[in-house]
Amino acid sequence: MKCCAVHITFMTGFESESSTNDRLSDNSASIMAYALQATDTVIWDWDISADAVSLYPPSQTVFEDIADLDDFLSQVHPTDTQRIVHALEVAVEETGHYVTEFRLADDTERWVAAQGEVTYDEGDDPERLIGVGRDVTDKKHTAQQLRRATEHLAETELVSDIGGWELIPETNDLWWTQGTRQIHDVSPEYNPTVEDAFKFIHPADRQTIEKVVQQCLTSGEPYGVELRLITAEGRERWVYCKGDRVQRGETTVLRGVIQDITDRKIRDQRLMVLSRVLRHNIRNTLGVVIGNAELLAEELEALDPLETYLAETASFPLDDSRRMLSKIADNATQLVELAENARQLSRVLERGPVRYYVDVPTVVDRLVSKFTDQYPTASIHVEKQAVGVKGNEESLEMALTELIENAIVHTHDASPTVEVSISRVDNERVRIQVADTGPGIPEMEQEVLEMGTEEPLLHGRGTGLWMVNWLMTQLGGSISIDENVPRGTVVSLTLPAALSE
Repeated sequence: MKCCAVHITFMTGFESESSTNDRLSDNSASIMAYALQATDTVIWDWDISADAVSLYPPSQTVFEDIADLDDFLSQVHPTDTQRIVHALEVAVEETGHYVTEFRLADDTERWVAAQGEVTYDEGDDPERLIGVGRDVTDKKHTAQQLRRATEHLAETELVSDIGGWELIPETNDLWWTQGTRQIHDVSPEYNPTVEDAFKFIHPADRQTIEKVVQQCLTSGEPYGVELRLITAEGRERWVYCKGDRVQRGETTVLRGVIQDITDRKIRDQRLMVLSRVLRHNIRNTLGVVIGNAELLAEELEALDPLETYLAETASFPLDDSRRMLSKIADNATQLVELAENARQLSRVLERGPVRYYVDVPTVVDRLVSKFTDQYPTASIHVEKQAVGVKGNEESLEMALTELIENAIVHTHDASPTVEVSISRVDNERVRIQVADTGPGIPEMEQEVLEMGTEEPLLHGRGTGLWMVNWLMTQLGGSISIDENVPRGTVVSLTLPAALSE
């Protein structure tokens, strides 16, 4: 570059006077060239009147060879050329400053950041434009990735009703993400204060949040609490607040997330009420129905000596009365069992995914013994390998109980046959299959399970498959249903394998 060349020539003009200055000049030039090359930076000097461009250091790799302005512009991406020409004109004719970014016209999508200053001659006319250019491709890509991640995070917050926050206790500086603003029903420009944020909390829950935040500040113990907000629009919402304490240098920071859980709380409350209805109201009422049915059956038995007389005078035979009464008792008993199964399932699912080593053959053998006693005409054949799964015994037993008993009961055969196989698929999976020769699981039941939801025109008849599916999901497994040959159904449970104890 000419300006740099002048500087170097000036320093080397003292060669005859001092060899030390000669070495210093060489060292300075080498250090400058190394620093520029190491940072992908080039110095350029554009002689405006002569339209001559010089680059330094000669080994620079940002540009190819450039002799004049046209050479330079030919290396600029066509989309950016007009903008660069305008920036140069403004610098030369008006401001004297040149700052811009542009892409190079090659296939690598490289970005260059450039800035420069105009120098003027004695007549105050622009003489040269001197500046630097630096390859900022990596910086651009990092900024693009950060912007993309920020946009995705913002979208995720809005979709999932979740937000983030950060507080510096020393200064009471509070920061909210857009997701947090949305939860509080405030504008995107809203800047909260600690006092304002506290006012959003339901009066009955303020003491709770004060206590856990203070404890977190004092001991560093993270917290997670559920509480209510009164939003800027006056809506009452349930939220889950989680926070912890971190150190950034010498600054203590509280940070956390907040999630709107109103829908979940309403759903939980509905389930709680329905569970109570199943556990108490329906069971107690059905208990009365069954009890009275049994008493009525005894009364009908007492009428046996009068059967001939009643056959002549009653509107229907005594045997029909017994059959109808038996149907009442049987259906009531089934409803009680359904309520009990729902209660037991709810209790198991509420515990969460507790997992430990479960010996599958032991569970199956216990169930085979149970159902052999309960259904003497049934034949249950087991083909097994010594395998274990990661899970919990109660959940696995509930799922297999449903499948095996369903295979025995829902068949037209007087002596039903059920085949259970236990095998290791690979090092990570175990498969348990229950096969029967019954009429098969209705296609509608299978479609409901695959869809994961029930609709008015497409719904199952019971909770059995749902129960098995929920239990498998809890245990990290899956369920699949296939046709048996020549008839019947094969239900396969695939679960994470476990090493032997």
